[in-house]
Amino acid sequence: MDLSSLTRLKELLTSGWLLSLFLVAFLGTAAFRAVIPAVAYYARMKLMLSMGLLSILSIAFLSTRALTAPLAGYLIDKRGLRTVIPILPILGSIILLLYDYLKSFTCFLILRILQGIVNGFFWVFIQVSIASNTPIEWRGTALAIYFALGSLGVFVGNFLYSVVAPINSSLIFPIAFTLFAAAAPLTYLAIRSIRMRRVKVREKYERRKFSIHPLLLTSFTVALIGAILVGDPIYVYLSEFAGLSKEFSAFILGLTGILGLVASIPINIIADKVSEDYAIITIALLTSLTPFLLAMKSYQIIFIGLLSAGVSWKAFTPLSRRLATSCQERAGVTIGLVNSFMNFGTVVGLLIFGWSYDLFQGMILDLMGIKINPAPLTLAILIPILILSTASLRRSRS
Repeated sequence: MDLSSLTRLKELLTSGWLLSLFLVAFLGTAAFRAVIPAVAYYARMKLMLSMGLLSILSIAFLSTRALTAPLAGYLIDKRGLRTVIPILPILGSIILLLYDYLKSFTCFLILRILQGIVNGFFWVFIQVSIASNTPIEWRGTALAIYFALGSLGVFVGNFLYSVVAPINSSLIFPIAFTLFAAAAPLTYLAIRSIRMRRVKVREKYERRKFSIHPLLLTSFTVALIGAILVGDPIYVYLSEFAGLSKEFSAFILGLTGILGLVASIPINIIADKVSEDYAIITIALLTSLTPFLLAMKSYQIIFIGLLSAGVSWKAFTPLSRRLATSCQERAGVTIGLVNSFMNFGTVVGLLIFGWSYDLFQGMILDLMGIKINPAPLTLAILIPILILSTASLRRSRS
C-alpha cells in the first residue's frame, strides 16, 4: 500500500459528501425496514393474506425497482436527475406514513409500487455517486461501508419495531417518516459537493475488458437463493415455523444483519487488496449453504443460516458494484443493470419461497430426528447455476 493510496483514503474519510451519503444509507434503510414487519403482520393477521399474496407485496416493490434501476443509471450517465434526487427522500417518507392510513391489500400494493419507483432512482444514484467518485483501490471498501451502514439501518429499523410495537405499532410510521425525511438535506449537500469535486478531480485508470453477462447471472442467482432473507415472508416464517414471537423475530433478523455486515467488510477488503477470486468463492459457498440451514427447525441452525445469508448478500452487493464500475465505461447503466438483476432474482426467489410455503403448509419432514421445512429447500435448485456462473465470472476476469 503506497503513500498516495493512504492519502486518498484519508481524503475519503474526511470527505463531507461521502459521510453524508453513508448517513443517508443508514437513515433511509432504517425507515424502510421499520415499516416492513408492521405491514407484514397486519397483512397476515388482520387481512388474512396467504404467504403467496404476502410475497406479492415484496415482489411489487422489487419488480418496480428492478425496472426503474437501468433507466436511473442511463439518466445518471447523461447527467440527469441531480435536481430531483433530493426530493425523493421526501416522497419516500410520505409513502411510509400513508401505510398507517391506507390499510388494504390494494393500497399496500400501490404504495409498494410507488416505493419501488422512488427507491429505484434514489439508491442507484447514491451508489453511482460513491463508486464514480472513489479511487479504484478503495472503491470496494467504500461501497462495503455504504452497504454496511444500510445493514445497520436494517438492524435499527427492526429494533425500533420490536420496541415500539408492544406499545403502539402505529407509532412506527411517523418515526419512519422522520428518519427518511432527514435524508433529504444530507443528499442535497452531498450532491453539491460531488458536483464541485468532479470538476477538479476525475479518476482515470485503465478499465479491464470483460463480458458483463457472468456478473449479471451471478447477481441473479445470489439474490434468488438469498431471497428468503428479504421482504415480508421471513418474519412470518420465523414466527410460524420457528415459533418465535413477532418482536423477537424482528430482533433476530436485525442482529444477524449486524453480524453479517461486520463479517462482510473484511471480504470486500480482501477483494480490494488481495484477490477478488477469494471473495467470490466465499460468497458462493455461503449462499449455497443458506437454504439447507434455514430449513431445519433448530434455533441455533436457523440463526447460522440467517447469518450465512446476511454475510453472502452484504458482501456480494458492494463487490458486484465494484466489478461493474471498474470494468465498464458507463458506470450508471452497469450498476443499474446489476441492481435490476438482483431485484429480479429476489422477485423470483420470493415467488418460489412464498408459494412453496403455502403448498407445503403443515408438511414437516423428519430426517434422523431433525424437523425440516421443505419450502426453503426449493431455493436450492439454483445452486448448480450459481456454481457455473461463479466459475464463468472468474474466467471472464482472467
